This record gives sequence, C-alpha cells and structure tokens, in this order.
Amino acid sequence: MTGTPASGTPADPVRELLDANRELCEQAVDPLEIAAALEDSGLAADGAARYRHADVFGLAEELYARVPRRPPAREPLPPAEPLRALPLAALYGAGAHLLPLLPATAPGGPSGGALAVLLGAGAGAGADLLRARCGRGADGRDRTADAAPGRGAVPWAALGRGAGTGLLLALLAATDPGAATAAAIGGASAAAVAAWLRRFGQRQGAAATLGEFRSRLRFALPLAVLAQLAALTGLGRAVARDTPATGWAALLVLGTLPLLAAVVRDAGRPGAAAVAVLTAAAGAAVLALPGPAHWLGASPTGGLAATALGPALLLAGCAWPPSTRPGAYR
Repeated sequence: MTGTPASGTPADPVRELLDANRELCEQAVDPLEIAAALEDSGLAADGAARYRHADVFGLAEELYARVPRRPPAREPLPPAEPLRALPLAALYGAGAHLLPLLPATAPGGPSGGALAVLLGAGAGAGADLLRARCGRGADGRDRTADAAPGRGAVPWAALGRGAGTGLLLALLAATDPGAATAAAIGGASAAAVAAWLRRFGQRQGAAATLGEFRSRLRFALPLAVLAQLAALTGLGRAVARDTPATGWAALLVLGTLPLLAAVVRDAGRPGAAAVAVLTAAAGAAVLALPGPAHWLGASPTGGLAATALGPALLLAGCAWPPSTRPGAYR
C-alpha cells in the first residue's frame, strides 16, 4: 500500500495514488473498504489534504468512482458430460430400481411379506452402494457426490438413499405391483433427467455473469420434474392402466423422489437426500403395520403417497436454490 505520492506535485495527485493501489480499488465492494485500507497504511486527514480532499473518506469515494469494478475470477465449470452418459445413466437407474422388486416377483420367492420388503431394501442399498463405488467419469475422476473419503470407507449416504428407495418400492409392490413396476422403470428416466440437468448446467459455463447463469438455470429443475412426471404418466398408462387413483398418486410421488434426491446429491448434500428418502421410507413402513393403517383408515397406496409427499416437497425446496448456482455442477 502506498500512502503518499512521489516527490513533486503532479497535476493529478489522486491519479498517482490510484495507480499505486489499482488492484484494491478495482476489487473493493464499496468506498469504505478503500478508506479502511488507506487508514491502515497511515494516511490520515492531513495526508488526504495533499490529495486535495478534506478527509480520507472523500478521497476513497473518488478512487472508487474512478476505477471500474473488476468481477472476481470465477472457477471454470468442468467440461460437460458426454451425451452417452444419458443412456448409461438411464440403464443404471432402471437396474437399480427394478432390483428391489425381484424378491417379490421371483418364482418361488417371498411375495408381499416382510421378508420381501426387507430384501427389497437391501437390494436398493446394494445398488446405490455399487454406484458410489464405481461412479467414475471418462477421465477416471470420481463423479459421485457421496463417494467415501477413505479407500475402505462406506458411503453411508448412498447406502441410506438406496435402502430407502428399495423399501418404498418393495412396499408399493406389496400393494400395487403395476404401479411399483411403472415407478421402478421410471428410475431410468429419473437418472437420465438428472444426468441431463448436470450436463445442461455444465454447458452454461460461458455465461458472462452469475446473474446470467442463474437466469439460464432458473427453470431447468421445474422442467426436469415436469419431464419426469410426463414419463411416469406414460409408463403408468402402459403398465398400470387399471391402478386406482391412490396408486397413481404413489406412482407419481415415488417416481419423482429419486430425481429430486439425485439433484440434491449432485448439489453437494448427499446426507440431506439420504435423510429425506429414509424419512419417507420409515413413515411408509410404519403405516404398513396393521395398527396405524387401521387407525388412520387410509389405503396402503394412499399412505405411501402421503408419507413420501412431504420429503419430496422438502427435497424440491432444497434442490431448487442450489440448482441455479455454478457450485452444483462442479
């Protein structure tokens, strides 16, 4: 910091002070920041008089007004994921969500009982755990937000999210197999839409300002949710045409929950995604017991939709603000 001008009396003494402290003036957020730095360098009221100002604050205001603001350097976004990542994500999503239905549909296996539900939860946990272990991009770097920090550690967020998803699908399969099948196949579209959202955000790295970036991403998540709901509706008409209204509600809510959980996970909050899915699964498991279901007088599929709706809305609220920030796509 240079607090005094060079020897002599230049025609514009403020210009010399400005040249000596240009970086400070360009990056200051207000004149007070410049004034504080000048005072720290020892420039007091008598020193400000040499620059034709009555005090340091007036001098700082002139310095601030003379220099255009330099925006802070932005960390570039990573290259956008290749298009082939979308069908691969859809393939994983279909496999991971159909796996929890196998115990209830396997010939000779348990059907609709507590064992099938528990096996479904375990299958879902294993599928997401496998994804966290193997989720690497084309450059070999880990792409999963909930990858374990240690080589032998278990990514508990992936384990909990998978177990919750598997439990919800297994409970739905025990009450409405058609809706459960449609919701499980909808896992393919949920994974593909989440991958598209990541790719779309990464492709906006050329935005000139943060405001422009946010304006481009403001409606991306609502459009992604609408696309998932449209895909689930088509699957329901193809696979579960005769399902009742409560089955349709469970299909739409449970089919959208994995998409929202994936967006929250990619935004760097895998724990929040896992807690929301596990909360929905725990509530659905409690309602599946004979006592609570009898007390509430709710149908099993209606209870599933009701218990999953709250966590789904919570995930939507947690997902939308980060989805408009560059940090969600790093």
